[in-house]
Amino acid sequence: MKAELYALLTAVVWGLAPVVEKYGLRGVDPLTATVVRSCAAIAFILAVYALVGHARISGTRYLWYMVLGGILGGGVGMYLYYLALSAGEASRVVPLSSTYPLFATLFSILALREKPSTTTLIGCVLIVVGAVLVGRE
Repeated sequence: MKAELYALLTAVVWGLAPVVEKYGLRGVDPLTATVVRSCAAIAFILAVYALVGHARISGTRYLWYMVLGGILGGGVGMYLYYLALSAGEASRVVPLSSTYPLFATLFSILALREKPSTTTLIGCVLIVVGAVLVGRE
């Protein structure tokens, strides 16, 4: 139940953030917005880290995966997302950019050799259907 609550709270926060950010993109270019958002996120995470004080590293090799993930998701992905959000409507950009579980599923099958369940595959088909519907004029 704890995981589900956190996931729902995540969805609420991630649903609110683009609306707030769309207002900000009225007066800030996407690259500057990416830098400001990233700095704000880092400051917040460092504050939480200082308060909670968890530090567990099983080897520096694993940190490089996190660095790469940060560059891909936090850097490249966020910049592309802000380019899309500044050029389009949040009500269309957000659902289309939220098709990432489809790609995460595909990449996890290819790279991690995960075996998706039937319900996961059905969910991926529904993601594609939703993206097609949202992407239509």
